[in-house]
Amino acid sequence: MLSPSVPSRSWKTFLHYVIPSVAAMVLFSAYTIVDGIFVSKGVGELALAGVNISLPFINILSGTAILLSMGTSTLCAFALGRGEHEKAEKIFTQTVVAIVVIAAVITLAVSLFSEPLAYFLGAGPQTVGYSSQYLHVVCLFSVCFILSYCLEVMVKVDGAPQLAMFGVGVSFLINVGLDYLFIMVWHWGVFGAALATGLAQLGSLIFFLAYFLSGKSNLRFRRFSFHLKDFRRILPLGIADCSIELMLGFLTLLYNHVITNLLGESSLPIYAVIAYVSLLVSMVMQGIAQGMMPLVSLAVGEQDPSAIRLYLRRSFLLVLVVGAVVVGVCLAAPGGIVALLLSGESTLFDQTVAALRQFALSYLPAGITIVLAGYFAALGRAGSSALLSLGRGFVLLPAALLVLNLLGASSLIWTAALIGELLSLALGLVLLRRNKTL
Repeated sequence: MLSPSVPSRSWKTFLHYVIPSVAAMVLFSAYTIVDGIFVSKGVGELALAGVNISLPFINILSGTAILLSMGTSTLCAFALGRGEHEKAEKIFTQTVVAIVVIAAVITLAVSLFSEPLAYFLGAGPQTVGYSSQYLHVVCLFSVCFILSYCLEVMVKVDGAPQLAMFGVGVSFLINVGLDYLFIMVWHWGVFGAALATGLAQLGSLIFFLAYFLSGKSNLRFRRFSFHLKDFRRILPLGIADCSIELMLGFLTLLYNHVITNLLGESSLPIYAVIAYVSLLVSMVMQGIAQGMMPLVSLAVGEQDPSAIRLYLRRSFLLVLVVGAVVVGVCLAAPGGIVALLLSGESTLFDQTVAALRQFALSYLPAGITIVLAGYFAALGRAGSSALLSLGRGFVLLPAALLVLNLLGASSLIWTAALIGELLSLALGLVLLRRNKTL
């Protein structure tokens, strides 16, 4: 087990943190993607659209987890870097208790209003039944979604990043097995997909709780007193990554409404496919950023600016390589990707292929911006991180989409992401230059 400090500047050490982080994020997003594949093949395209309409709620759960977990991990890393072990444990335990309370409130609210929420998220007469059913079941597992993610992040700070990959991997296998059983064998449809996802998250939670309760971890649960001042530091530091997750949900909501307006409800499966691909790409980029963050934060605690800059540059390099590969595949062989979710005989197949080619061009600038936002957060520069993330997710990208919607440019709506991401990248580079971090 690694000690909670930066042992070296080698690529091996860097990848030891980044690869498990990326793998965990990919597997974390794979729950939703696997649901989509099984629902599409076992139920139908409209059911796929219905599940996709529900995804903003999953983004809210993940965003809540990220909002609390990223800031907590940063403060705990700072404390561990200074040798303040007891303080780190109290912050950790305080966040866990807060998550349980917040998750209980979310579960109660959504279970009572799942159908109105489905309509708000963009469901129509053809999809509302699928969406409300998925929402109602998934909300019962809210605490599992939020707390399992928090513990997965804290495992990295604890010095055992490889366990994050193993824990999420176990959960992913549970989800795949239950999806097959519930949807393809027992024909439980969307209900089965939601139940499989929830039970998989429960498995992840049990895995990570077992680690922190086993006595093998460096961080342990400890008696504490609530200090709101801790959350005043935690929340701003988590906004960057939280807004990435909420942005995905917000954009899904906007795209569903815009597509219904310009193309009709029957065209919603086109964006459903793009949303699943984009989720996977975003999680890879976010995994690179999150793998970098503990190393940068620990280097801040050790007052090692050269190491800080090194980790940023290595993260940029990884994003460029991964982004180039992903975009290349989406441009050269989009049909193979679309075929995972839509039948080749679907009337929407060719339209989805064309849409994915246009949308994929946004992935590379998006990855660089995500790393920059995470980097600012790891430095403790919450203002720059929040400005970049919030500006990207809730101003620049939506503005590009809404302008094209107002112009009635149905053939151009898939280029809105590229326009918004390029504007966001420009903002990120300006902030990087102003902060003089290179």
